[in-house]
Amino acid sequence: MTKKKTSFLPKVEVLIILVFFASFMAWAISKCDATQKSFQDDTVEETASTADDTPTIDSLDASTPESIDPFPSGEAPQLSTNTPTVSQPTVSQQPRYSKLYITIDGLKMRTGPSLDSAVISQMKLFEQVDFLNEFTDSTYQINLGYEMADEPWFKIQHRGKAGWVYGAGVNFYKKKREGAFSGN
Repeated sequence: MTKKKTSFLPKVEVLIILVFFASFMAWAISKCDATQKSFQDDTVEETASTADDTPTIDSLDASTPESIDPFPSGEAPQLSTNTPTVSQPTVSQQPRYSKLYITIDGLKMRTGPSLDSAVISQMKLFEQVDFLNEFTDSTYQINLGYEMADEPWFKIQHRGKAGWVYGAGVNFYKKKREGAFSGN
C-alpha cells in the first residue's frame, strides 16, 4: 500500500488568492461608498443653494395677506380666453450647469475671453464653478510656463459673478495642473 502524498502548496496559494481578493473587495467597496457620499453631499449642497424661498401653505397664518380669501363670496371672476398666463419657473425648470474645478491656483476670471480683459476675481485651486455652456469658437495659445496650451476660453459663474477663464485652468475633475503659473 502506497500512500499518495498531497501537496500543501496549492492549498496555500488558493488561500493567499482568496485573502487578496477579499481585501481588494473591502477596499473597493469603501472607495465606492466614499465617492457615493461625496456625490450625495454635492447634490444636497446644490439643492440647498437652489431652494425656492416661496412660502408654503403651512408657513402662512391669518395675519399675512396671502392667507386672505380674495373672493369671499366664492365666485371668482371669469377670465377672457385671450388673457396670457404666466407661470413661475420651478426648480426643475431652471437650467442645470455642469460643474468644473479650477486646476491652476490663482486662476483669474476675466470680463472677456482674452488676457487684455479686466480681472473680475481670482480663484483658488480645486474651487468648484458652474460652466455656463459658452466657449469661444477658436483656441488660443498661451504659455503656461512649462507648456504651451492651446485651449478655448470658457464662460463660468463663480460666487454669483459670471466671467471668462482660459480652458487650461478648468477641468471636470479635481486635478492640479503641474508647474502652471497663475498668470491667466
